[in-house]
Amino acid sequence: MTITEHPGRLTITSAGQLIASLHYLQLSPTSWVLEQLFVRPSQDVSAVAQQLIGRFVELARDNDVTVKVLDPYAKRYFSQHPAPDLLAANQLPVTGPTAVQPVALNLRHTEEE
Repeated sequence: MTITEHPGRLTITSAGQLIASLHYLQLSPTSWVLEQLFVRPSQDVSAVAQQLIGRFVELARDNDVTVKVLDPYAKRYFSQHPAPDLLAANQLPVTGPTAVQPVALNLRHTEEE
């Protein structure tokens, strides 16, 4: 598996197939937002997501930025792997009624997507 960096996006591919992607916004030279993380259902979500988040953390630290996190999985990751030097103040909560929740669209996904 290979991690490829694009402006605002990290992707993992294997044998030419997209496995996962992480999307972020560069709000300013010092502020980024980790927006969404997608992992193909047939993959080990935890392992693949950790690879992408790990690379994102390296990029954010290299660029000396603070990060706001919107993605629920990434929020859980950072609650288990604190990064006070990286995360901006006033994050949305990870648990409870005001926490960011995934949206269930009831869409059927296929491997061809």
